[in-house]
Amino acid sequence: MTLRDQRQAEFAKAWKDKGEYGILYLCPRFGKIRTSINVLKEFPKDASVLIAYPDNKIKQSWLDDFEALGYDNENITFTTHLSLKKYADKVFDLVIVDEIHLLSSAQIDICQDFFDINQKVLGLTGTLAKETKNVLADYLALNIVAEYPLEKAIEEGIIVDYQITVVTTPLDNITKQMFGTKSKTEKQQFDSYGWVINKMQSEYRDTMFLRLARMRLVQSSLAKKNLTKKLISKHQDERMLIFCGVTKVADDLGIPSFHSKSSEKQVFNDFAEGKGNHMAVVKIGNTGVTYKPLNRVVINYFDSNSENLAQKIQRCTAMEYNNPDKKAQIYIISSNEQVELKWLQKSLEFFDREKIKFVDSRNL
Repeated sequence: MTLRDQRQAEFAKAWKDKGEYGILYLCPRFGKIRTSINVLKEFPKDASVLIAYPDNKIKQSWLDDFEALGYDNENITFTTHLSLKKYADKVFDLVIVDEIHLLSSAQIDICQDFFDINQKVLGLTGTLAKETKNVLADYLALNIVAEYPLEKAIEEGIIVDYQITVVTTPLDNITKQMFGTKSKTEKQQFDSYGWVINKMQSEYRDTMFLRLARMRLVQSSLAKKNLTKKLISKHQDERMLIFCGVTKVADDLGIPSFHSKSSEKQVFNDFAEGKGNHMAVVKIGNTGVTYKPLNRVVINYFDSNSENLAQKIQRCTAMEYNNPDKKAQIYIISSNEQVELKWLQKSLEFFDREKIKFVDSRNL
């Protein structure tokens, strides 16, 4: 039995010993599904089980691990978080909620009544912000019953160590682009959004639409795209995976790209198998994929959700690296705007500050 197997068995036992109602907070790529199979094997072979997850693609991971570990139970119901409402009045021997931190407010409301009639609940997560933790405890009485943090997993050799380098750049203030009917630089448009948001806030008006527009501007930033190109050029002989926020940026980097609009999947499979040095992806490629050793990972875009970025970074630490330290070398591209830097500070709350350094793009 490997140390990973041992820990998975220990965490399954911890959930059982602490009342069979609670959250296992286990760092990404440790093996939450396999830990859950240890739990399932303590139930009758025909136990009725509901497994909920945020995305249908996750279902395949469960089926793959069931097959790998020889677990067979025809009485399992799979559903998405969105469809939990269909089972609100049903009783199961066990309810498992995968990626429980992603439950929406409406889904948490459904779970309140659902968990009143279902007394055995296993919540799974790899990232849990303090605010989300409090919400799950207050509304669902679900508390963490066992935790396996990233640093402990690194110490025990389950996943690799990491170095995060944040590279900052000013937004472009030279190239004019069309924003609606007006020609502006992205810096001018960003400042315009900020001015209007501040004015509307002072008038107690809703600014959500404008904040989303500002986030989309940063997501598609020309300055951040050009900085990403600079990093690619600097490491042109190394294998790098680049995570982008929008397909246009991924397609404009001058390297192979793969996303939901791509028609040819083979180029992505080839990169995962070790062919080629660079690949840009959007919203895929960070879950359930095994890559031949990489040298570096670049994150071109992030948002203010600390759990989203943490999931992405921590999955990067599970990849293989071919560098002198065998360490996950992760670059995060950020503008030097205070708004985005605040998003970043929040997003990095799960990580060791001593393993994060900030570099000005002019010093690359």
